[in-house]
Amino acid sequence: MKPEIIESAQALEHLCDELSQQEFIAVDTEFARETTYYPHLGLVQLASNGRIACVDPLAFDARPQLTALMQNRSVTKIFHACLQDLEVLELTLGVLPCPLFDTQLAHALMNEDHQISYARLVTAELDIHLPKTETRTNWLKRPLSPAQLEYAADDVRYLLDIQRKQQAELQELDRDAWLQDECTKLCSRSFVNQVDYTEIWTRVKGKERLRPHELVVLQEAAIWREQQAINNDRPRRRILKDDLMIEIAVRQPNNSTELARIGNINRILEPAAIDSLAEAINSAHDKPESAWPSNRRRQLSEGQNKALTAVLAHIKSTANRLGISQGMLCNRKNAEKLVLGNRDLPVLSGWRLEYIGSDLLQLVDQTSN
Repeated sequence: MKPEIIESAQALEHLCDELSQQEFIAVDTEFARETTYYPHLGLVQLASNGRIACVDPLAFDARPQLTALMQNRSVTKIFHACLQDLEVLELTLGVLPCPLFDTQLAHALMNEDHQISYARLVTAELDIHLPKTETRTNWLKRPLSPAQLEYAADDVRYLLDIQRKQQAELQELDRDAWLQDECTKLCSRSFVNQVDYTEIWTRVKGKERLRPHELVVLQEAAIWREQQAINNDRPRRRILKDDLMIEIAVRQPNNSTELARIGNINRILEPAAIDSLAEAINSAHDKPESAWPSNRRRQLSEGQNKALTAVLAHIKSTANRLGISQGMLCNRKNAEKLVLGNRDLPVLSGWRLEYIGSDLLQLVDQTSN
């Protein structure tokens, strides 16, 4: 099936009129974010039975029709590994494409591999091997070649067939409600500007060797860098590289003049930016020691370690019994949070609560005291 390219509002209107009559449609996006903070939409692929279309949002304003289609509650949108697609669509359209069906999630609810790639899933389900071409395409560059359009079309070409097979398998295992629960949670989230500024410093490479009084400077510098990246729509490391962030934290500059002498900062940043970064660093100097971040993980007590061992063992045995990955039930990080008293966790809601969450709570109560 040859993909058609949609380059006008009229053509998209006709396509959306047809797709809005379908129960399921396949959706994928191509975007670029190598030189920007936010992903920039380059292509939207849509497929129904007998039709594949590549919508070019750079040729015209495709947002009105796409927004209406993505919000149409009578049409379920099929994705594979949808998180980045949801982010770029919410950023571009202001809405999430709901209801949805994620084939990677569906696979994870029936198999031990909970992050299977699209190509591997197509091979596993349909015995079709996809070519690995055009993986480094700049989707914002025009014109797109026939090979690029075919590559993009392949990302939705097989989703409807896979969805039908998975839906039947989920119903046979009585797990279709599990997937609905997972997808409903995705539809209730926001994927844009969800930045925890206080934890941004943890993304800086080299932080492990810093002492607490250096970490607090890194924390404020990382917040400043993130805000600059957002405001200028540039990758954070194109504002300041991580090695410079670490050097700033170690050298502890007290003013703009000292800051400008570090590395090549005076050639990277404008004087006004250096001044504002110096102010952020000075605010770190004023923080009390009790507010400093720490690299040290919280140590578990003997009873909590015992509880964690029991929790992890039960997660493993339950995952084996259900034939799914342990991470799909509860990863180690959340298991530790559970033992430490956190109750706002995925394992304590939805289908997980029934199948394992209540048992884990009981285990923690029995073994941590």
